[in-house]
Amino acid sequence: MARSVKSARRALEVLDLFEKLRRPAAIGEIAAMLGYPQSSTSFLLNDLRRTGYLNYDLETRCFAPTIRVALLGSWIHAGACGRDEISELLTGVRDLARMTTLLATQNGLDLQYVHVIETRQTPKLALRPGTLRPLCRGAGGLALLAERSDADIGRLVRSINADTAGTHEDLRRVLRYVDRTRRDGYAWIVGGVFPNIGSVAVRLPFNDILDKPLGLMVAGPAWRIRTEHRALGTMLRAELARFTGRLAVGTDRPS
Repeated sequence: MARSVKSARRALEVLDLFEKLRRPAAIGEIAAMLGYPQSSTSFLLNDLRRTGYLNYDLETRCFAPTIRVALLGSWIHAGACGRDEISELLTGVRDLARMTTLLATQNGLDLQYVHVIETRQTPKLALRPGTLRPLCRGAGGLALLAERSDADIGRLVRSINADTAGTHEDLRRVLRYVDRTRRDGYAWIVGGVFPNIGSVAVRLPFNDILDKPLGLMVAGPAWRIRTEHRALGTMLRAELARFTGRLAVGTDRPS
């Protein structure tokens, strides 16, 4: 019990440190500033990454909080830093699509759900924030990959195949999906992870603190995605345009 309380306290202290730093930080720096052993700091940070509270940049080897951390307090402070606007966007899309709506980002070599608004319909998908999925097998990942070059995607797929046991991504298949996403302006896929589930996604117009792109997704029964992906893609793009317009109006207001 005492060990669990200590771990919980340290997790909160890590998040509080990021509030003070307001930038990404590496394991060594965090351990030194908080006075923790580096080994236990590494375990704690990676546990927070797996649960969706921190993101990790493979190139800089730095951690930073995800949007999920900001959204935790959105019900307390109205209108702070766009948190309410993001929650309102996801809830509105959920109601229009009648599907589970997700905010997702790349975390390491995976796609991670950082915020989930569950559908009111049945059956429910029971998706949780922090869930990791193969980057190339969901619409959210394809929407994020679409803005990268084919060469970058090739390097990423080779890294996934080398790093993930039992997983093999077909680069030609991935590039076909990415080309379709670039052409249509939205991503869609069915059966990427589960045979009876599909998703549609667009890229949000801003990045997280690690400058990683964010995707807006809806997920539901495969038959609905097959028959309605065009309408869903059009709806997502329209809602995103309205969302961007509201942000621009808010930015232009005098302080």
